[in-house]
Amino acid sequence: MKKVLLTLTLLIFLNCKSDKKELPAEFKNSKLHLIEFLEKKIYLPNEFEKSTIETVVEIIKNSPDQNELSEFELNKLNSFKKMGETVEIFIKNDNYKNNISFQPGNYVELTKEAVEVYVDLLENHLFVESESYGIKRKRLESKFLKYGISSIVKVKYHQTFNEEELYLTQYLVTYKLKTFGIIVTSETDNDYQYILKNFKK
Repeated sequence: MKKVLLTLTLLIFLNCKSDKKELPAEFKNSKLHLIEFLEKKIYLPNEFEKSTIETVVEIIKNSPDQNELSEFELNKLNSFKKMGETVEIFIKNDNYKNNISFQPGNYVELTKEAVEVYVDLLENHLFVESESYGIKRKRLESKFLKYGISSIVKVKYHQTFNEEELYLTQYLVTYKLKTFGIIVTSETDNDYQYILKNFKK
């Protein structure tokens, strides 16, 4: 009888232990945030806090370094607001130039062929207006990725405006019959690719 009780106790202990989710090492300095349109909590770096389009607009307006680039950003955000676009945005240490944003899209089954199509959409359509402001971009990466059940197109750019430099990374993600964009803007060469591990299962 004692052996049976010991075996049962051991099984319960092992089951409880296996239920604990082990976080990837990259998520050590991260915290959970709810992405409302995905109805899912994900890990983002500790320095990022959820904001709103209205708040970011005010931060840009109050910034001492106003120029054509900030004017372009304001116009883009105001147009999102007018069209009622859903944008969930997280900014790093109140610096709008370092942000991670999430936008819903129409469902698309992504394959390797989608990389070329998405690059064409960005460079020959979506980026055209920004070029008239003097913004230049050099493509650094364009690839297809698989993270568990997710299919992802990654396109990364080095963006310059006069002496200002930014890194812009666009992730197009299809996850559980939903397709959405993750846009990472950073003053350093950090594309936070590890956050895609949130969508492995």
